[in-house]
Amino acid sequence: MKMNFKRLAVLLGAVLLLNFPPAYANEVKEKRPLFLYVFLHDDIPAFERTDLKRDYFSWMIKDLESFTGRRVYLDIIEKKSTLSGFAYKTTDLKRGKQEWDHLVDQYIQENNLPRNGTTKYLLLTRHPVNKKILGYTREKHYTAIASMQTYAAAAHEIGHMLGGTHEHSEVLFRGGWWCETNITPTREKIRSNCYVYSDKNKKIIAEHLNQFP
Repeated sequence: MKMNFKRLAVLLGAVLLLNFPPAYANEVKEKRPLFLYVFLHDDIPAFERTDLKRDYFSWMIKDLESFTGRRVYLDIIEKKSTLSGFAYKTTDLKRGKQEWDHLVDQYIQENNLPRNGTTKYLLLTRHPVNKKILGYTREKHYTAIASMQTYAAAAHEIGHMLGGTHEHSEVLFRGGWWCETNITPTREKIRSNCYVYSDKNKKIIAEHLNQFP
């Protein structure tokens, strides 16, 4: 009997495909990344900008990536602009938020940037907003302001923008001392920073981001 090698090759190929599916079939679809745009206010002097990424953001990014399964991209913008010169000090938080939102909306439009659940815009300032407030945003919002007065202030506001709440923050006992998770509402100088989000806030943030696969 003559062997039809062409037909045999096709059959063998089909068998191999059934037993060894393409590599991409086993790959998990990568989730949409988080994009953080951080504008440095003009009142932050050059010598305080040197280690900004390490001190205020690198540890937060590591934590976010660990429980969201998403890459986090950070863009620190130092260029002087109407945003970097924003008059953020105020006791009228409602008005301050409206004015900051307006400036960010203009920036988004002029630079053709997205306004969605995985893109956030934050102004980092040297001083507090007022005597009682280090920063502000709204839950699941896209803009925020945070002061450098504490290392966790930026992570606090970013956490709110991602759905985290004060109610689900925690004070933990770690390494022989008490520490505060990122969205603790009132900071006590005697306590250190945990440099993480609480387990409950991690769950809330991850569930919120599941809306944006």
